[in-house]
Amino acid sequence: MGIRTVLQKKFPNLFVAVVLSETECEVRCKVLKDGAIVKTFSKAFALTPPMDALDKNLENYLMNLQDEYQFVYIAFLLGTLGQGAISGIGNTTFSKHSVDIKNVHNVTLLNQWSAYASYIEIKWAKNLFSEVGLDFIYSPFILLNDFVVSQKLKNKPTCYLLNCQDFFILAIFEEKQLHFGAFFKTQTDTTFSHSDDVDDWENEQEEEGIIDSEGMPETAVQEEDDDEDDREGIEELSELGELSELDDMNDLRSTDSFSDIGDKALGAYKGMEGLKDEDISLELYGRDLLVYKYLKTALEEYYHNPLYTSEFLDEIIIFDSYEISSDLIHQIEDELLMDVEIHKVDVSDRMCDIAIKEVFK
Repeated sequence: MGIRTVLQKKFPNLFVAVVLSETECEVRCKVLKDGAIVKTFSKAFALTPPMDALDKNLENYLMNLQDEYQFVYIAFLLGTLGQGAISGIGNTTFSKHSVDIKNVHNVTLLNQWSAYASYIEIKWAKNLFSEVGLDFIYSPFILLNDFVVSQKLKNKPTCYLLNCQDFFILAIFEEKQLHFGAFFKTQTDTTFSHSDDVDDWENEQEEEGIIDSEGMPETAVQEEDDDEDDREGIEELSELGELSELDDMNDLRSTDSFSDIGDKALGAYKGMEGLKDEDISLELYGRDLLVYKYLKTALEEYYHNPLYTSEFLDEIIIFDSYEISSDLIHQIEDELLMDVEIHKVDVSDRMCDIAIKEVFK
C-alpha cells in the first residue's frame, strides 16, 4: 500500500454502488475512514423506461456526493448481455466457444478460466455515466463468485444462482473452478437504449468471472478498450456471464418475457392450483416461469454439450437479492431433483465491499 493510500485512509472515502433495474435505480453508499465503515446510506430513484441517458435526478445526486466528499468511487453493476465466462484460457478456448476474442476484453482467473465483456457494453456503461464518471464496472458474476467463496466451498460440481430483479445468472463451480456459466434477462431491455451498432451477442456461449491479467483479484478487471479515450474513467471490470449456444436460446430471449406468458402456460405451472393472491403476485409467477425455463435449458446444455465434462448436479444454492416463490423452489426440487438452499443477499452492499477491497488492497 503506497504512501498516498495510507494518507487517503485518514480521510472519508465514499463508495457508491449503482444498481439499475427496469423501473428503479438503487444507490448504496458506504463511507470508509481509518479502515472502518463510519456511515452507510441508500437512496432509490424511480425510472421511466425507455431512457437514453442517466436519470437527471440520479445524475445530480451523484454529482452532489462528489462535491461533498474528497474521495469518491462509483461502481456500476452491468446487467446487460454481451458479457460472459468460459472454462479455460487463451485464443483456442474462445474459438472453441465461438467467441470472437477481438471484440471482447478478456481476463484470466486463477489461470483456470476466462471472463470477457463486449467493448460495446463497456462503452455503453461509460456513456451512461459520462457526466459523472465511473470507477468500476462489475459483472454479476464477480458478485456471485464473492458470495460463493464466502461460503464453505463444495468439492463437487455445484450449481449456484444469483437472482436479481431484471436478470439472474447461473454458474457451476467446483470449489473455485468454474465449469459453466450463463446470464439470463427476465425483463425487457428497455430501461436504457443501446446504440444500433451492436454485435450479435445472441450467438455467444456461456460466460463468467473476470480478473486483471496483471494479477488483480477475482473481483474486478481493469478495462482495456481499443480507443484511448475509452480507457479513462473505468479501472476495473468484473466478471460477466451469458450463455449462447443453448438450444432454442434465441427464441427464449427474443420472444419470452413474463408479460408474454398466457393463462395456458400459467395453468401448466406446477402448483398453480390453489394459488393464493397473498402468496405471490402474477408478475412474480410469470417471472419464475422464465427462471425455471432458462434454468432447465441451461442444465440440459451443461449435461449434453460435449464442450463440458458434466456430472449430475443434486444441489442448487441460490443467492437471492430480489424474490423467489415457494412454487419455483418446489418445482426445482420435484422436477429437477435438486436440493435447494437459499441465502438472502444485498448486491449493492456487497458491491461497495468489493470496491473497498480493490482500492485499499
